Amino acid sequence: MRRGFRIIVFAMVTLVLIFSVWVNAASPPKPKELSIAAVSGVEVRGLKAIAPIWEKETGIKLKIIEYPYASLYEKIVTAFQANVSTFDLIMLDDPWMPKFCSSGWLVPLDKEFGYTKDPDIFQVVYDLGSWPPPRGPVPPGEKGKPRHLYGITLVGNVEIFMYRKDLVPEPKTWAEVLANGKKIHNASKPLYGFVIRGAKGNPVISEFTPILMAFGGRIFDDNWKVVLNSPESIAALKFFAEDLKAISQPGCDAYDAGERAQEVAAGRGAQAEVWPAEVTDIVENPEVSKVVGKMAYTVVPAGPTGVRAPLMGNWLLAIPKASANKHWAYEFITWATSARIQKIYAENGGIPFRRSILMDPELNKKYPLFQAMARSLEAPAQWRPRTQDWFAAEAILGTYVNGTLAGQYKPEEAIAKAAAEIQKYMEEAGYYK
Repeated sequence: MRRGFRIIVFAMVTLVLIFSVWVNAASPPKPKELSIAAVSGVEVRGLKAIAPIWEKETGIKLKIIEYPYASLYEKIVTAFQANVSTFDLIMLDDPWMPKFCSSGWLVPLDKEFGYTKDPDIFQVVYDLGSWPPPRGPVPPGEKGKPRHLYGITLVGNVEIFMYRKDLVPEPKTWAEVLANGKKIHNASKPLYGFVIRGAKGNPVISEFTPILMAFGGRIFDDNWKVVLNSPESIAALKFFAEDLKAISQPGCDAYDAGERAQEVAAGRGAQAEVWPAEVTDIVENPEVSKVVGKMAYTVVPAGPTGVRAPLMGNWLLAIPKASANKHWAYEFITWATSARIQKIYAENGGIPFRRSILMDPELNKKYPLFQAMARSLEAPAQWRPRTQDWFAAEAILGTYVNGTLAGQYKPEEAIAKAAAEIQKYMEEAGYYK
C-alpha cells in the first residue's frame, strides 16, 4: 500500500515538474520594462492612460519613447536596418506598412503567436494590418507571398462627416452637402456652407480622396497602371475645387486640420469632413467651442456612384523582428486591444476601434462621434494605396489639387499633369517591368 502511495506521489511530482518546465518555456521571464516607439501628440494620449494599469497588472513598466512624426519613422527605420533591439514594440502609421512588411522587419502575429481574429474587431482593421494587402494592387515582388497579420490597430482614426444639426439636415450624398451649403452660406456673416482642409500635400489629399473615390475616380488600377486621368476624377475635382470652394472659407488652400476644426468650433462652418481628434479636442471641447451640442456626425456622403469612401488613418501596434521581448510585447498588444482595456482607453481620450466600444450607449453620450466611426469602418473605410511609394504619389497629386483650389490650374489640366507625373515616377520606380 505504501509502495503504491509512493508511486502516486512520485508521478504527481513528475507531472508538476513537467508542467513547470512547460509554463517556463511558454512564458519567458518578465522583463523589467517594455520599450515602445510612439508618435508624440494626441495619438499617444490613450496609450499613456493605460500604461500604469499594465504595469500594475503585470509588474512590467511600459517605457513610451515619443518622437515627432518624421523623427519616429527615421528612428524606427534606423533600428530596423541595424537589426538592433532598440524597441520591443512600435507604433506605426498605416502607410508605413508596405515598407516595413516588404522589408521583413516585423513579426507575423498569427504565425508566431497563433493570433485569431475577434469578431468584435472590424474586418477592415485586420485587412489594414495584413501583408500582402487582401485587396487593391500589390507591389512588385510581394505578389504570391503568404498573407500574415503584422499589426493591430491601436488608434482607430477614420474620417467622418460633421454638420450643424440646428442648421442643416444630415446629408447622405455630396449633392446634398452642396445643397445644404448653398442654403445657409453667407460669407459676410460669416457662415460657411462647407469648410475645406486644402493645404498642399497630405492635408488636401486626405480631404479630396473620399470625394474622388465617391465619384468613381481612382489613382491606380490593380496592376499599378495610373488611371487617374478619367472623367470621374475630373468631375470629382471640379466638384471639390469649384462647387465646394464656392461655399467654403476664403484661403481654404492654406487650411490644415486644426484651422478647419476651429472654424466649425467658432460657429463659422456648417459642414466638414473631420478626424476624431479634431472633434474631441476642439469641436466638442467646451473650453474652446461655441457649438457643443449643436453638432451631429455621420459617414462621409456618397457620390454619384452611391459609394461612401471614408478614409482610414490608423496607428498600429507591431513587434520588430529584433525585439528582445517578443512574447511580452505580444501580451501587451492583446491586452491593450482587448475590449476591457479599450473601454478604459476610450474613456481617457484614446481613439478606439472595437465595434462594442464605438457602439456603447454610455460612451456615445460623451463622444457622439463614436457611432459614426463604427459606421465608417463598416462601410468599409478605404486605405491609401499600399506601396512605399505612396508618399511620392501623394505629394504630386497634392500639389495639383492644392493648385486647383488656389486657381492655378483648371481641373482637367491638374488631373492630366498629376497623372502623367505619377506615371513617370512609377515607371522609374520599376512598377512596369
